[in-house]
Amino acid sequence: MNILKILLIALFAVSCSAVQESGTVRETLDIKSEVDLFLATQDPEMENQVLKRLQQVQHETVKAILRTQAKKTPSPAGLHKNLQITHNGKNYPYALFIPESSGPEEKIPLVVVLHGMGGSGANTLPAWVERLDKKVAVLCPSYPMGAWWARPAEEMVLSLIDQTREKYNIDSDRVFLAGLSNGAIGAYMIGMFYPDRFAGLIPIAGSITPRYMHFLVNLSNTPIYMIQGAHDPIFPIQLSRRIHKILSDMKYPVRYREHGEKGLAHGGHFLPESEVPAMVEWIGKQKRTLNPDVVRMTREGNHLGAIHWAQLIEGQNLALLELPGPESPNPVKRDGKIATLFATRKGPNQFEVMGQHIIKYDLYFNNETVDFDKPVTITTQKIQVHGGTMIPGEKKISYKKNVVKDLAVLLYGYKNFRDPNRLYDARVSILLESTLVHSSPERQRAMAGSANKRLSRLSETGYGDIKKNITPSHASGL
Repeated sequence: MNILKILLIALFAVSCSAVQESGTVRETLDIKSEVDLFLATQDPEMENQVLKRLQQVQHETVKAILRTQAKKTPSPAGLHKNLQITHNGKNYPYALFIPESSGPEEKIPLVVVLHGMGGSGANTLPAWVERLDKKVAVLCPSYPMGAWWARPAEEMVLSLIDQTREKYNIDSDRVFLAGLSNGAIGAYMIGMFYPDRFAGLIPIAGSITPRYMHFLVNLSNTPIYMIQGAHDPIFPIQLSRRIHKILSDMKYPVRYREHGEKGLAHGGHFLPESEVPAMVEWIGKQKRTLNPDVVRMTREGNHLGAIHWAQLIEGQNLALLELPGPESPNPVKRDGKIATLFATRKGPNQFEVMGQHIIKYDLYFNNETVDFDKPVTITTQKIQVHGGTMIPGEKKISYKKNVVKDLAVLLYGYKNFRDPNRLYDARVSILLESTLVHSSPERQRAMAGSANKRLSRLSETGYGDIKKNITPSHASGL
């Protein structure tokens, strides 16, 4: 019998034995044991059994138990250079620094740094520990060639972040992703696809090409601190300037630092120490935004995860964009479309969704975003582009009734993210084809008279700036 089965049997035994007790103590022990069992098992049948036994339990009781999962004992402080993570059957080295803690209740910020080509986590770590004055946890993974844009690298980084948060007393709302050169590409790519996991992104001496600038739309609630050399011989300054203009035009939280220094070996392709104090000061002021009123996203078929409380489930002929790397030299690619989805909380229990190439989406709710005792209204509006002009479709009511809390949404959500500050009680799924009537060309022309007013509102939300600054492209190279 393997260790996992022994653990599950033990947890189940504790749960059953707790029932023999009486009063509040019996109830608390029983619920906690069941929650622990759900989080430990990978068996869908056992998960369903736990959910049935907990179906009468209040969500706030379960949330209190989930939040206690995040409390850690003080961890050994100092440098740890010879660590390894096993992901998908492969071992990857990484280096970690944990600062001295004032006590078990203190939450530690975490800065994840991705190295450039020829670098390593062990070589990257010491300088960043000193830059951050030994007050912040620093995590530096290693990946062959620094090919952080490859999906195996992306998955490994996210898994390592989750493991580090599980083991150490990391502040989930103050996790930052930084990178130099190739690492900057990774900071952009991982940060754009998973923006709600980070309090900020710090790409240094690196950029992305225009065909991947679609996904800058996702950074509406994620601050970004860019550092780029005007004389960088490897990454043209025009790319970083364009990114800065796109983010600025959309009124996103961006700070751009362009320096004119030249290093002896790499021209302007490095991080000048003169830029460090302002960067560190910026890090100290950032905190992840939870449950923002507006969630914007552009998605392709390989990245359909939730961003905050909205998730694109299915799109129309979505592109599958994947870049080659040392572990996936010939990724499967196909041309297709990029989907855009904007979800806005317009007022108490009022939500508007608009977008392009969307078929199905989910919205997630908790006590901070809705009043579960009152009906929730969700409207959806398709956006189409004809001859370079945006034509808003008819706004239709997709949902109008009370939202019911679902313990499965809460527990699976925590199990997937292990994030005590990202807990949702309910989910509403909207299948557009069943709730929206497609507008005919005649209907679109009839609506053209009122389009200016609608487009003005879209411009205020940033949709006009997106279309102005990002030229659609379905190619998949970098």
